[in-house]
Amino acid sequence: MPPGFTASVFAAEPDVQNPIDIAWDHRGRMWIGENYTYAKRGVRFRDDLRDRVVVFTDADCDGTPENRTIFLDTLSRLTSVEVGPGIATMPDTGSSSSEQASSPAQAASPKKIVNGVWLMCPPQLLFVPDADHDMIPDAAPHVVLDGFEIAKQNYHNFANGLRFGPDGWLYGRCGGSCPGRVGVPGTPDKQRVALEGGFWRYHITSQRFEALAHGTTNPWGHDFNEYGEPFFINTVNGHLWHAIHGAHFNRPFTLDPNPMVYATIDQHADHYHFDTGQHWTKSRDGAANDYGGGHAHCGLL
Repeated sequence: MPPGFTASVFAAEPDVQNPIDIAWDHRGRMWIGENYTYAKRGVRFRDDLRDRVVVFTDADCDGTPENRTIFLDTLSRLTSVEVGPGIATMPDTGSSSSEQASSPAQAASPKKIVNGVWLMCPPQLLFVPDADHDMIPDAAPHVVLDGFEIAKQNYHNFANGLRFGPDGWLYGRCGGSCPGRVGVPGTPDKQRVALEGGFWRYHITSQRFEALAHGTTNPWGHDFNEYGEPFFINTVNGHLWHAIHGAHFNRPFTLDPNPMVYATIDQHADHYHFDTGQHWTKSRDGAANDYGGGHAHCGLL
């Protein structure tokens, strides 16, 4: 570790398995998304398994959690979890199955802003209310948005990365091989927002969805600097990017879908993390360690 830093185990198997994302709530509790349904090439997803969200509580802040709580275990294709406000649209039904969400009764129920948990389960973005912060769902997951499609081939590039920004918007990412048409359930195709890879955000109260920046290959990690500007990490065609609103970034395999784009923007790092004179697959198995890590990176802080 660098001077002044230490590392210790906070949670490990069997208490946590297959973690794909973590989030922290205002009480310092760690929320972990565990993914079991993502499978090997040729299988894609295991429909006989379910993903779940577990919560670890370290009340005395000694680095060892005293409590482990299973918040939800009925999910599929879970890529991200985030804790924060959302619009509750239905009373408690006694069920926590995502398959029963978004019924006509939900739409007719009173709406209000409550605390809850956001879940990215492509092709859907879900919200689970937990108004009293007791780590027990108040209602079944509600489908807020759909259209985050999953490719038949490069399905590992699907939507991920839920994080609230300092501006109050909910941000997320999506790989270029999983283009989607995003909107609230039932939105006609011509009224949906095209998501062709890159960075997106959603406003909770106005329920507005925006494709913030377009392009790249497979972004899998982002954060904000002290000025509130987002940066994200990506694979293959550049690793560090400044998520400029409205930007069209390089994409390795296809042309930009907007024919009016004169030229796309390259990465914002000062070097590549692999030898670009060779195919990116040549950077695997430690071959590109001297360049800083190879073709793929996960996480950004």
